[in-house]
Amino acid sequence: MRSTAENLVLWEQRIKERVQTGITIDDWCNKSGVSMHQYNYWNKRVREKQKAGEEMVFTDVSPILSMNGTARQNPGSAFDFQILFKGMQVTVPDTFNPAVLARLMKVLQSL
Repeated sequence: MRSTAENLVLWEQRIKERVQTGITIDDWCNKSGVSMHQYNYWNKRVREKQKAGEEMVFTDVSPILSMNGTARQNPGSAFDFQILFKGMQVTVPDTFNPAVLARLMKVLQSL
């Protein structure tokens, strides 16, 4: 039996393939032997996963070194701020999501 995470990956692929072929949801469900309810359930879960992933993409994290090996500041918006941690510089835009930043900081602390 597949885990929920495995099912989510499987359905993400199925939905992507259905969209790429251009077949209607009703036709795909009939052809695949899947109920419309099941398709809609997994489609909603896939969209939620994708939306959560989009929230996570708010900045780049990478080491930025100058010629002498020290971290250098990147110019950005006047309201952006930067976090320097273990040789990495994270530029956080003024429109950041505080919950996402908190999760990022937990990841950085575990490095």
